[in-house]
Amino acid sequence: MKLKFFVLISLFWLLNSCEKKIILHPENSEQKLSVEAIFSDSPFVSYVRVTKSKSIYQPITGHEQITDADVKIIDLTTNDTIPFVYNDDSENYKAAAAGLEGHQYRLDIMAQGHHLTSTKTMMTKVNLDRVISVPTEEDPNVYYLKMQFNDPPEQQDYYLIIIQPIDPNSELEPRFSVMSDMTYDCEEKTISITDEFFNKDEDWMVLFFHIDRENFNYFKVIHRAMKNLMNGAHPFYGLSLGNPQSTIDGDQTLGYFITSPVMISPIRIGN
Repeated sequence: MKLKFFVLISLFWLLNSCEKKIILHPENSEQKLSVEAIFSDSPFVSYVRVTKSKSIYQPITGHEQITDADVKIIDLTTNDTIPFVYNDDSENYKAAAAGLEGHQYRLDIMAQGHHLTSTKTMMTKVNLDRVISVPTEEDPNVYYLKMQFNDPPEQQDYYLIIIQPIDPNSELEPRFSVMSDMTYDCEEKTISITDEFFNKDEDWMVLFFHIDRENFNYFKVIHRAMKNLMNGAHPFYGLSLGNPQSTIDGDQTLGYFITSPVMISPIRIGN
């Protein structure tokens, strides 16, 4: 999933407007920094990744890892500092620390002379009660997912759902989806993920995050752009939101910082 995000981030630097003329100057082709960061109540899913985008004359695939950045998260509620250390196996920065609901956290990164920051408050945990697979009408061996959870009443809520194979060596591609409670089925108390499909007997892990509107808008643009690319369309086709608005503060930087507890649910499709 992270590689796909990086490829799209690289595309967004090149295709920042469908109508704007782009004059190419290879000697001034500046590379940009990209940040992907999730801080949760589980160190297992918390990470920070810092990469550099390709220039316009480099292959769009692949990415340059920045492994020597100074990465930390500061708990502004307690004034504690949590250092993140680069892990060669996961190719990102990790810390053995867990976030707390209601605490405010500032992501602070120094990388190649750039100072990158983002401040977010840890969201409340929304309990994920059940994940089931439902066969499609077109093919009984192809399924979509339904999730039942305790959606907080009388407020607008947003969710990021990451669906990744349980086997880390699997050739299955991780998926993600974003939802708001405007798509919530009040009668069944479920949200259906009908834009991703799965085959019978596949083993997946669902990671469920309660996110803020700013990150929801960011991932909504990324998700739509990925679908457009898969369908052979321009990545920004039909996107009224335009380019993704970075939730990271820094000069010419794109990325996100999510602070959310996580609910994790394994599922075998069709069982």
